[in-house]
Amino acid sequence: MHHKVQPALEHYLGIPGSFITLFILIVGLALFFYIIYKRYLLLKSANPDPRFDSLWRRFYDLIIYGIFQKRQPRYLWIGILHIMIFWGFVVLILRSIALYGLGLKAEFILPFMGGSPGEFYHLFKDILEIIVLFACIAAILRRAISRPARYEFKHGKAHKFHAYLVLGLISFLMVTDIAMDGSGTLLGEKSDYWLPAANSVSYLFNGLGPDTLKTIYLWNYWLHILTLMVFLNYLPLGKHFHIITGIFNVFLSKLKKGSIKPPRWGVENIEELDSLGVDKVEDFTWKHILDFYTCTECGRCTDNCPANIVGRPLSPMEVTLKIRDYAYESNPIFNLKGKADSPDQNLHLIGNVITPDEIWSCTTCGACEEECPVFIEYIDKMVEMRRHLVLMESRFPPEIEKIFRNMEVYDDPWGMGRALRTDWAGDLKIKTITEDSDIDLLYWVGCAGAFDDRCKEVAASLVRVLQESGVTFGILGKEERCCGDFARRTGNEYLFQVLVRKNIEILKKCKVKKILTSCPHCYNTFKNEYPQFGGEFEVIHHSEYIAELIKEGNLKLSKELDKTISYHDPCYLGRHNGLYEAPREILKLITGIKTIELERSRDRSFCCGAGGGRYWMEEYGKRINETRIDEVIEVKPDIITTACPYCLIMLEEGIKAKEEVSGELKALDIIEIVEGTI
Repeated sequence: MHHKVQPALEHYLGIPGSFITLFILIVGLALFFYIIYKRYLLLKSANPDPRFDSLWRRFYDLIIYGIFQKRQPRYLWIGILHIMIFWGFVVLILRSIALYGLGLKAEFILPFMGGSPGEFYHLFKDILEIIVLFACIAAILRRAISRPARYEFKHGKAHKFHAYLVLGLISFLMVTDIAMDGSGTLLGEKSDYWLPAANSVSYLFNGLGPDTLKTIYLWNYWLHILTLMVFLNYLPLGKHFHIITGIFNVFLSKLKKGSIKPPRWGVENIEELDSLGVDKVEDFTWKHILDFYTCTECGRCTDNCPANIVGRPLSPMEVTLKIRDYAYESNPIFNLKGKADSPDQNLHLIGNVITPDEIWSCTTCGACEEECPVFIEYIDKMVEMRRHLVLMESRFPPEIEKIFRNMEVYDDPWGMGRALRTDWAGDLKIKTITEDSDIDLLYWVGCAGAFDDRCKEVAASLVRVLQESGVTFGILGKEERCCGDFARRTGNEYLFQVLVRKNIEILKKCKVKKILTSCPHCYNTFKNEYPQFGGEFEVIHHSEYIAELIKEGNLKLSKELDKTISYHDPCYLGRHNGLYEAPREILKLITGIKTIELERSRDRSFCCGAGGGRYWMEEYGKRINETRIDEVIEVKPDIITTACPYCLIMLEEGIKAKEEVSGELKALDIIEIVEGTI
């Protein structure tokens, strides 16, 4: 059966009311599509970005993260409020569409809104309106009273008014619809089923005359449909554009998290490009501009950014919003004064909108992207701006000039040269693949393992464990070069591609199929970025490989270790590649060990500060690695272990800076713990 308050609408509006409804609908939708068209033109002006592969995976992510809002409860209270508002608003939209339809045609009814399904819908809608109203009020009070720090802006312009306005508009839509149902009930259009919100409001109207009730009913109808059109047209103008674009942004999100996009999709030879990197809005890809449209200003990215936490001038949210605000100002929806009066569209972003210090502060740890509920991408944008600074302007921190030169001349950032690549091995008697290709896997030592004194110990430890297990393996020896991670993430794409092509050439020449790495940066680069250049290799991290050897019985752990151990998740192993369990499985398999998780662990692990080339750059003020050690000290382990050479170095340096634990707290690679128990 039809909901019994609907016939009153056709009775009270009449023909003039239907024409007014039609006018509001046509004008409102025409204005909305004009605004969307203007926003589309900005997208169209940007660079290409292929985002329509793996459609089933994308639809799955859309359902899990877009429809069911899986990431929202990571901030439990406000996440639940957001889910309430989201679902309540989705359900109410059907009612609002039905009201427009009924204003135009008396017999209008949406599918599933008649008969028994209609009864269920109206009851469900009525309950949700109460929930949404409560959630909006709670969200407004939270912003006004609690004022979480992540909502505050340090360097940019806050948009607090937008949040209050939209929450107010949503609340008003709920109130007007409840008032319509409540007054309609008293007008004699009794419902055959219980509506808690509408019935409660009807008690407030009890005793009013029919004419007054008709006025209340019609005024709430007009206010409701007008508010909906105001709301719809306001969305693309403010921060709540994500209500429209969020679903698309999730569907079009990057599927291979650890990879950096090439300088230009579809262009293999970067020599063909007139410019590299990003310094203007249109230099971004259309997907990155969609990111700017979609930012919800929730501040979760900034709240978890290690650079921001220690006081560096980087706030991922503010970078997004400053670029978005400038893009909007440069491409106005309504330019009544003429194009010449709009901001200079050729204005350089770097230096005018975004400072170089913000760009170079990023560790590319991925914490911002992991937290974002609408899957905004930050790392590619930062790397693109670094590309422009490095390759187009030769502007970069002076301390990395030497590192670039070392890599160009010696093929490693330490400047040691390939002639010294095997000195770390001593008398370990390791095969080189160029001498004997009959091996099970290639151990890619990496620059840190070959040249850093502390990491040499880790490399040697891994070799001894592999030898103990009977695995046939070898190394490239003097043929090994830097994998290129540092070069790409600091924006030196030319250098990165030179290293990649040389490495792929030697690996294919030696017919390498499986690569073992102890460095997550090498692991990530081989796994996620070499395929862009035709380098398809099976890559496994040493924590995965050793865990398999232990579980299969090929490596026996015979000694106990009576220690309390915490594991630090490397960003490039965890967030970028989803490898969390293997190191923990190893610790569980060692008798005597008590493990205790750090407060920030797994996909919320806190960066050591070395990623994105920051290992080679000067630091000032509070240091990220020392902040991480403060968190380690809180749980009081005997050992902090990790599975990354750079994390190990940074953790040890952090321990040395803390007098209260220096000499007591030890930092070890996971393989060193394994070697001590076999």
